[in-house]
This record gives sequence, C-alpha cells and structure tokens, in this order.
Amino acid sequence: MSIKQLQRSLSRTRIAATTSLLILFFGGMSVWVRVLPRDAIGAVAAFVVGLIITPIIASPIEWLVHRYIYHRSFGLLRRIYAVHLAHHHLYFPTWRYITGGPARRIPIFGTGVGVPQISRWKNALTYFAHFGFYMTLGAALIWLPMWLVSQSVPFLVGAILGTVVISNLFITVHDSIHRPGSHSIMETQTWFCFLDEHHYIHHVDTEANVNFLLPLADWLFGTLRRTLTNEELTRHGSREAAKSLVIGVGEPANVTSMYGQRIMSVAAGYSITS
Repeated sequence: MSIKQLQRSLSRTRIAATTSLLILFFGGMSVWVRVLPRDAIGAVAAFVVGLIITPIIASPIEWLVHRYIYHRSFGLLRRIYAVHLAHHHLYFPTWRYITGGPARRIPIFGTGVGVPQISRWKNALTYFAHFGFYMTLGAALIWLPMWLVSQSVPFLVGAILGTVVISNLFITVHDSIHRPGSHSIMETQTWFCFLDEHHYIHHVDTEANVNFLLPLADWLFGTLRRTLTNEELTRHGSREAAKSLVIGVGEPANVTSMYGQRIMSVAAGYSITS
C-alpha cells in the first residue's frame, strides 16, 4: 500500500469512527429522552435537548452531502453538482468573490447554468427549493430516527424547529457572504466573520472546510483549515482583499473562459475533461 493509499484509508477510518460515535451520541440522547418523566419539566427538557443536538447531528450530514453530492458528480443528483460547480468557478471564483445587488440564484431545473434568475418569484421558488431539500434531509435523517427511538413529541418539535433555523441560515448566511449588505445586522456579528473566513478558504481549497455553519465534522474528519499558505495567498489573495471589491450584480464572472464553457457543458450532460 502506497503512502497516498494509506492516508486515504486512515482518513476513511477516521470518518467512519467519528460518524459512529456521533450516531451513538444521537441514539443515546434519544433513549434518554424516552425515559424522561412525561410532565411539563420533562417536556421542556426534551424540547431543549432536541433543539441543541440537531445542529450537532446535522454537521456530519451536511459534510457528507456537501462533499459527495455537491462536489462529486453523482447519478441522478448530477444537476446539483453542476449548479454548485458553477457557483464556485463561474459565479464566485476567488478573484470575484462578492457581487452587489440581491440574490440572483442559479436555476435548479433545466440545463443552463450561465443565466441567473432575475425574477423575484423565481428566486423565491429557488430559495424554497433549497430550503425544502434541507428540510427533507432533516426529516429523513434526523426527525424519523429521533421519533422512532424517543417517541417524544417535544423532542421532535425541538428538532423540527432547529432544522428550520439551520435551513434558513444555510441560505441567508451564504447570501450575505457573497452579497454584502444582504443582512447587515448579521454581518456585524463575530460568528459571521469566522464563517466568512471559513468559507473563503473553502473556495480556495474545495476539499477543506466542507461544513458551512458548524464546522464540527470538519474538525472531527480532519478537513478543517484556519489559514491559507503563502502560495495560496499569492495566487488567490486574502479574504479581506476579496471582500474589498464588489464586481457586478450576480452575472457569471468568467463565462467566456474555456473553463467557464466547460462548467456550463456539465449541466448539458457532458463531462469536464482536464
């Protein structure tokens, strides 16, 4: 076994081991909630626990979905890969990291990725499509097992509320990172600045900082990065520099480039060649 293969094997072992520990934690908390007294205090405790553990268990789910569906071409979900590829390299490469104006989302359905949506209602529909996708993942991977093990309505309600908050934050924080001024109060918060830097590093190195909101799985799985190398800073610049220049209002940044054309071809059913 080569060193590269050994490193990949060790990485997979780490991911499997830490994921198993998180599942055990999730299952253990669900069992504990099941034996809580069925009174007001027990109901409040179950609700709070459901609210708190939802982002914890959502972190590895987000990591796996982002890494293996958003950044890998995967069967029937290939369209998601194409849209996300366009987001990184066609709309928001590191040299054009932010734009002005309201969100102009890439159409989820259809084939083209080179023309963002301008219509308010189409952008709203795309927002709810993203929101619905995240909620569906939550229902299948968090709510259902939580309910089957705990049989606790307050626990389930806490998880549903937590998923609603997380799903909305995925979209609104992402909008604010790439379109400063979208949510001015939120953008002044310390946690937002941390996530802004965290996400910029992901745009430089898409194999790192796979989590977006809570980088717990990045830390556990070994993909967390806090700094860029001098070579990366020379090539891409710092986040501060990237955030200092507003270019355009959401149109493609490099649609005429060879790589831009190859990205658009993915959505039309072709593969990218090196």
